[in-house]
Amino acid sequence: MEQTIDSCLASSYSEIEVIVVDYGSTEPAMIDLLNRLNKPKTRVIHVQTNIGLPYGRNVGIHEARGNYILPLDADDKIQPTLIEKAYRTLEARPEAGFATVGLEYFGDQSWVWIPPEFDFNRLLSENIVCVTSLVRKSAWLSVGGYNEAMIHGYEDWDFWISLCERGWCGTAIHEALLLYRRHGHSLSYDAGQKHAMIVQQIRANHPRLY
Repeated sequence: MEQTIDSCLASSYSEIEVIVVDYGSTEPAMIDLLNRLNKPKTRVIHVQTNIGLPYGRNVGIHEARGNYILPLDADDKIQPTLIEKAYRTLEARPEAGFATVGLEYFGDQSWVWIPPEFDFNRLLSENIVCVTSLVRKSAWLSVGGYNEAMIHGYEDWDFWISLCERGWCGTAIHEALLLYRRHGHSLSYDAGQKHAMIVQQIRANHPRLY
């Protein structure tokens, strides 16, 4: 987690705040880390009841003071220019609610994924948006945040669809600006095992689109 925070603090765009959401950690090492965490521009929010990742994201975003949000998992890192490039992209395109980027896998895997041009019709059938995409807070507010019923995964995919359904579009930066760690068992692996079930949940969430 400290590497994640440090990668944000090393951003070329310096006007940021880092919000760490603690989902009621019980592991002694994590509790100790959170207790001694003393980073500039960083604060910790403690969530007493862990009812899923979408809830935790909403709590953190609700507390954010800025106009843009970058969801980032605690074991990933960002390249120094990610925030600046995504910010400038959204500033130039007021109709876009979010800007996605490419990612570079590290850890147990080593490869690069670059997003295609954003296409809403394609998004309906596959998630072509990186989970760590810069989002306008106003766009997040317009859909009521992440759907907190999406506790099995793909909450980001459902969120991007919700934004487009509300009238926002997305845009893509064709560079690998997120360093995405793959190691052992993960939430994304669990979601992949439940793919068909979660896709049906997404379809049920957006009956006008499917």
